[in-house]
Amino acid sequence: MNESKPDRRRFGISWPMAVATLAGAAILSWVAVANGFPLVFADSGTYLRIPLELFYPTDRPPVYGLAIGLPLWITGVWGIVAVQAIGSVLMIAMTLAIGGGRLQARDVVATCALLGLGSSLPWFVGQIMPDIATGFVPLVLFALLARPSHTPLWQRAGLAVLLALLIAVHLSHVLMAVGLLVLAAVAMLVSGTGWRETIQRSLPAALAIALTLLGLSGLNRVAGYEFRPALSSDTFLLARLFDGHVGQPVLARLCRERTLAHCALRPLVDDPLVAKPGQAYLWDRRSPLGAMLHRDRPGVIAEQRTIIRDVLHDDPGGVATLAWQGFAEQLRTVRKGVLPPYAADMQIARILKTRLPGAYQAFAVSRQQRGALDPLKFAPDVAVAVAVVLLLPLMLVWAVRQRRWPLLGLTGLVVATLLLNAAITGDLSGPDDRYQSRVLWLLPLLAACFVIGTQRRSVLDRADIALN
Repeated sequence: MNESKPDRRRFGISWPMAVATLAGAAILSWVAVANGFPLVFADSGTYLRIPLELFYPTDRPPVYGLAIGLPLWITGVWGIVAVQAIGSVLMIAMTLAIGGGRLQARDVVATCALLGLGSSLPWFVGQIMPDIATGFVPLVLFALLARPSHTPLWQRAGLAVLLALLIAVHLSHVLMAVGLLVLAAVAMLVSGTGWRETIQRSLPAALAIALTLLGLSGLNRVAGYEFRPALSSDTFLLARLFDGHVGQPVLARLCRERTLAHCALRPLVDDPLVAKPGQAYLWDRRSPLGAMLHRDRPGVIAEQRTIIRDVLHDDPGGVATLAWQGFAEQLRTVRKGVLPPYAADMQIARILKTRLPGAYQAFAVSRQQRGALDPLKFAPDVAVAVAVVLLLPLMLVWAVRQRRWPLLGLTGLVVATLLLNAAITGDLSGPDDRYQSRVLWLLPLLAACFVIGTQRRSVLDRADIALN
């Protein structure tokens, strides 16, 4: 081999890798293509309103809506799917390269095929929702922590900025990133990595989290609200306490002692016929919450904090039980594609009809709107994930014997992500089908890294890896 010529494969710029990226993106987009339109959720309307109407939401960060604006304006709604599909392939390739060893085009295509037919990933690639980014958070964090010691500064800075953007698209990602970073730092220290090296490797991720919090707080302040990253965290937490029926006794007591705006909500949250009073508090048309916030937002938030504080003081056991139940239920609640058709008066239908009339026509005749998504749900994603979990002990024993430290680190981050995701969403939002499904695809990706790792010597040796 001519030493004067650079190895193009080493830098991932060969045409086979470009073809593999496009092929992988096509594979991961199959659900949206089969649907005839990108999949949508009730919240998708809010995210589309951000770039189309310059709408500023108070119940979620605007970052995802801003991010999809450019592809939406250039190529329409399908541009969103294209960006998410290509981004997914690049994340997969990056993880295979670090976790499995040398990267080849066929590895990328084969892994995308596995994830496309045996995981939930295509359902999020093709959906206009930020849930696609949840699984990316641990993968970018892994790349930051397991990077070789000679990684150029611009690459480290680029990964840190990317991590900040991924965290910013959904508030649950903030808690997840903090938890993963703390656990990873502890693992590095326990494994023998010194304090200095641990801090050096963790610092870019810590700065990314700090940048996210400052950025979200700054955006909210510029929009005319409080300087805080989450404007509606108190609202959603109180709703969760109402769903668990631990908030109603405290509200009843406070209403006997003083006059609160929230006292007007008692007929709704105390109604035994309402299965989820917290969700009714948030979204039911009978709920006066919206009018209350419009009339006196600071006062309503102050009341919410008072009720939450008193619930934690008066019934810590009930809150702990609710938290455990939420975690356990979310951990086992995994169903992909639970996406109903939406009526014409729903926000997603209205925004498409008024702002994207051409897209609305395709949306109206899509499988989702016809209630015909079930035939597309053949992928055995849960069975594949369970199989990987059952094989994990053998995989870990092999990795330890072969000294495959990156694979051990990736395994720890994937398992921690599954547990943290269940705890954060199950406890703070309440169990939902899509929450655990949005990260379940990390297990078959982990298995693919192990398979590739058995076929070739890892590029990175123990001296270059701190996360193990």
